[in-house]
Amino acid sequence: MLGRELSKELVLGAGEQIKQLLPHKNEDDRNLIKKGLILYRQGSIYNVSTTSHTVSAKVHDITGVQVELDLDDFVMSTCTCPQADICRHRIATFLYVYASVDRVGTFVDLWKEERAVDDVLKSVRKASSFLKPDKDYEDSSLASWIAFFDREYDEWYENLVSTNQLYQSLFHHYYQTLKKKAPKSPEMRQFFIVQASVTVLLKILQLLNETKPSDYLLQHIVYPFVDQLIDNVGAAIREMKRYALPFALDPLLVDSIERFRELLYTSKYYQYERNNLYQLLWIELLRRDKFISIEREWLEDHLEQELEAGSPSAVEFETALMHMDFLQSRDEQIFTKMRKLTPTALPFMFTWVEDILNKKNWKRLSSWVSYLMAHSPEYINSPLPYEERRQTIRYLMQFLKQYGDATKDEQLFEKACQTMLPFSYAEYHDHLLMKENYKTWIELQVLLGFSLDEMDSYVLKDIEKREPGALLPLYVKTVQEEIGMKTRENYKMAVRYLKRIKAQYKKLKREEVWENYLGHLTEEHKRLRAFKEELKKGKLIHD
Repeated sequence: MLGRELSKELVLGAGEQIKQLLPHKNEDDRNLIKKGLILYRQGSIYNVSTTSHTVSAKVHDITGVQVELDLDDFVMSTCTCPQADICRHRIATFLYVYASVDRVGTFVDLWKEERAVDDVLKSVRKASSFLKPDKDYEDSSLASWIAFFDREYDEWYENLVSTNQLYQSLFHHYYQTLKKKAPKSPEMRQFFIVQASVTVLLKILQLLNETKPSDYLLQHIVYPFVDQLIDNVGAAIREMKRYALPFALDPLLVDSIERFRELLYTSKYYQYERNNLYQLLWIELLRRDKFISIEREWLEDHLEQELEAGSPSAVEFETALMHMDFLQSRDEQIFTKMRKLTPTALPFMFTWVEDILNKKNWKRLSSWVSYLMAHSPEYINSPLPYEERRQTIRYLMQFLKQYGDATKDEQLFEKACQTMLPFSYAEYHDHLLMKENYKTWIELQVLLGFSLDEMDSYVLKDIEKREPGALLPLYVKTVQEEIGMKTRENYKMAVRYLKRIKAQYKKLKREEVWENYLGHLTEEHKRLRAFKEELKKGKLIHD
C-alpha cells in the first residue's frame, strides 16, 4: 500500500535530507542510524498510514511511541519520545518506508559512501512503471518480482474479509496467486517459486512481529505453513537442477544475496527454520566464491554493529558467518565457534553434515563425525524437551549409520548407540537383533529397566527359536522377582516363566539341569503353600 501512496522520488528525496542531516563521518549520527536500523529489522514499526507526503506510524521500543514523518521537510517530522532532534524512531520509520520503494541496504550503502540518493534515479525505473505495468513483472528483474509480490500482497490484504484465518489465507490465497503467475520457462519458473516462498515466509514473520503470538498459534497454526514453504523451496531447487541454468539468472542471483539475508534479522520467531533455509539457499544457489566474499564482508561488518547494540540478531549473524566458513571448508573454525555455543546448538550443524554426506566426501566428513560423537552427550543432557532431543538423536543415528556403512566402520554405529542411550534405544534394539547379538540385547533391556512383560513377545519367541538358552538368565531372574512379590497372581506368573525355562532346557536336551533347578526352587520356597499349589496346577510338580 505504501508503494501506491508515496512516490519513489519523494522517498529518495527524504533520504537525501537524512544524508545531509546525519553525515556518516559523525560518530553520533552513525550510532543513531544503527539504532534505527535495528528497530526496523526487529519489525518494530506498525499501524502505518500515509498521505501524499506524510507517514504516521507507531514504533514498539522500550515504550511505544507515535511518529509523524514529513517527507517533504524531514526536520519537521515529530516523535512522542523525549528526544527533540531526529531520533531512532523516526529513522526506523523512514527505513520502513524506504523498503517499499527500494532495498534498505541501498540507502545504507549510499549514506556510507556519501553519494546523492537522487543519483539512484538515473539507474532505476520510475515508480509509476511498477504501479501500472504493461505486464505483471519483468522476467529478468528481481526488483520487479518483489514489486509484483508487494502489489499482490496489498491487494490480498485489502480484500481480506476477516483476520480470523489470516495465515491460512496468506498461504492458500496470496501464495497460490503468486505461483499461478510464475514465468513459463521451467528454470525461471522454479526460481520464481523460490523467491515467492521466501517472500511469503517473510510476510508471515512480519505479521507475527506486529502481534504477540501464543505458543499454540506458533506451533499448531503457523508452523505447518513455515515448514511447507521451506519444503517447497527445496523441491523447486531440485527441479531447477534438472536444467542448465540460463545466464539471465545470474543478475537475479546477485540481487538475491540481499533478499535472502533478510531471513537473518526480519524476526525473532522460527530461528532454526530461518537459519536452515538461509543455509539451504546458499548451499544450492549462491555457492560461488565471489558471492561468499561479499556476504562474509557484510556479515563481519554488521555483526560488530549488532554486538555493540546488543541486538538479538547477532546470533543469526554469527551462525551465518559459520555458514560462510562451511562453504569455504573452514571446518576447524566452525568447531571452535560451536564449542563456545550452548549444547542445544548441535542441530544447526545438520545442514552442513547432510551436504557433505550427499557429496560423499568421506574424508572431510570424518572430522565432523568425531565432533558429533564427542559432543552429543552434552546435547543429550541439555534441558530441551525429551521429544526434541529424541528427534535430533534419531536424525544423527541415521547419518552415522550411512557414514559407517560407506566407510565400512562396523564399530561406529554400535558405539554411537551406546553413547546416546536412552535416546538411541530403538536404533540399538534393532541393530542388536539384526546382528543376532541376543546377549547384549537382553543386557540392554535389563539396563533400561524393562520387565519380561514389557518386552515384545514375538521377539522373545524368535530368540528362543534362534538361540535356545539365551533367555534363561532373564527368565530365572524374573521367576525370583515374581515369587518375591508373594501374591497369588505373581506365583501364577512365576509358573508361566518356569514353563518357558522347562521348554528351553528340553530343546537343549538338558532335562537333568531343569530337574535340579526345579528341585532347589521348591525346596527354597517350601513354606509358600500358595506357590506350591500353583506349581501343581501348572503340572510342574506332583503330590
